[in-house]
Amino acid sequence: MQLFKHNEPFKLENGGFLHQIIIAYHTYGKLNSDKSNVIWICHALTANSDAEAWWPGVIGENGFADPSKYFIVCANIIGSCYGSTGPLTVNPLTSKPYFSSFPMVTIRDMVNAHILLRKHLGIDKIYLMMGGSMGGYQVLEWAAMENELIQNLFLVGTSATESAWGIAVHTSQRLAIEADATWNSNVHGGGLKGLKAARAIGVITYRNYGILVDKQTEPDPEKLDNYRASSYINYQGDKLVSRFNAYSYWLLTK
Repeated sequence: MQLFKHNEPFKLENGGFLHQIIIAYHTYGKLNSDKSNVIWICHALTANSDAEAWWPGVIGENGFADPSKYFIVCANIIGSCYGSTGPLTVNPLTSKPYFSSFPMVTIRDMVNAHILLRKHLGIDKIYLMMGGSMGGYQVLEWAAMENELIQNLFLVGTSATESAWGIAVHTSQRLAIEADATWNSNVHGGGLKGLKAARAIGVITYRNYGILVDKQTEPDPEKLDNYRASSYINYQGDKLVSRFNAYSYWLLTK
């Protein structure tokens, strides 16, 4: 992982600003002489800049995006907890982490941060931009902002705007986080039980009735507790809690 520090105020779409930002990013492969081999990957909500780790088979040797052929870039979005400026970053005005006071950021803010990194890396054209889910939102926004620089798009499970269904689900997830009494404590580890509940809500939307019935139905119809479906939901919640934080999740779903 590499870090790019932008030491000037970073203006946000809502009119506010961050005094400075740090962008964590990974690169794979080398930029060719005419800079025509750039693939830029925009990650989803809880992913990070190490695209080779979370997208195996697509990114990496013998994958679609092979570092021997392409210069591949993936940057962690601002507001996340994987190295870029976010709720766990120390606020220079208070010398304490932002936590829940971190300002609201939008997809356009994330893309503006990516553009700063693009310029820092000397990239003036992008052969292919890839992204799924929230990463796809970034790709579409970026294509609208710098369409003359971007040649091809690869989009997975995304849309041009959030649906009413998605807004309702994310609101329910934030309500779960806010119901955790430790959410307001503004400490590392605050809101983790709420985050687990929020992930449980999310997992149900990532599956459907048929999949859960097929995969998680009990072989013993007389069982009274410790159901497979319950264990599955708890497992998925614990996995996210072990690697993410409630403040970033609340912010990014907003």
